Amino acid sequence: MTDQRVVRIDALPDGAWRCHGYDAVVCIDVLLSTTTVVTAAAMGRRVFPVATPLEALRLQIRLSSALVVADALEQPADAAPLAGPARIASGFTLARSLVHLSPLAEMLAAAAPGVTVYVACLRNLKATAAAIAQRHRRVAVIGIGEGGEVCAEDQMAAAWLAGRLHRFGFAPEGRNTVAEVARWGQPDVSLVGLSRSAERLRSRGRSEEVDFVLGHVDDLDLVLAFEEGELRPKPVEVARPQAVGERTGAAPWPVENAPRGH
Repeated sequence: MTDQRVVRIDALPDGAWRCHGYDAVVCIDVLLSTTTVVTAAAMGRRVFPVATPLEALRLQIRLSSALVVADALEQPADAAPLAGPARIASGFTLARSLVHLSPLAEMLAAAAPGVTVYVACLRNLKATAAAIAQRHRRVAVIGIGEGGEVCAEDQMAAAWLAGRLHRFGFAPEGRNTVAEVARWGQPDVSLVGLSRSAERLRSRGRSEEVDFVLGHVDDLDLVLAFEEGELRPKPVEVARPQAVGERTGAAPWPVENAPRGH
């Protein structure tokens, strides 16, 4: 087996099922789930992702003082109140624990046993890349998408994370990963605000959530991993790439015939 460090970009929750042989999986849902849970954890709250209202109710009863929240664009009538990252950051609740209801829970639970599962958003891309470079060799980065469709903002964030990992010495695995990094190129966070998800949030009166995401980029040295049903902060030294094996002036990835972003 090769000892080469590799990173692969996949899409949609079922991508986690295809990640056998990897020692780390990173789940991304920029608008809004991973931004919400990272923000809550950064405020010192315990966060428990769940996939259904019934699971949320059971966990709320077990934790006694937990608050059930959700941040999905489409909400069933009996679901929890909406609470994206902007509302969480505003301090609307003093609850110590949050039960977070969203499709993110399915993705987190889908990874193979023994795989370390991280959540990332624009707020902690740098910290997550540093932690992965210190601990792992084979990494899959997965965008959650929405309703079975790939979301552009998740593709962007996945490509930007993969680009950071390249600077730590990771090679792209597969043509799709090479193409995605080439397509989105250098990070341009303003593109997230032009995505369909951002427009849908604005049309539902939630523009403050989009503004929060655009205004908080790499502002947290927080690494968050899914363990025993809970998202838990992990210690990490955010080191320079050279400290974990990057060669100065590393060659760019091959991008021949790869599509370019607009």
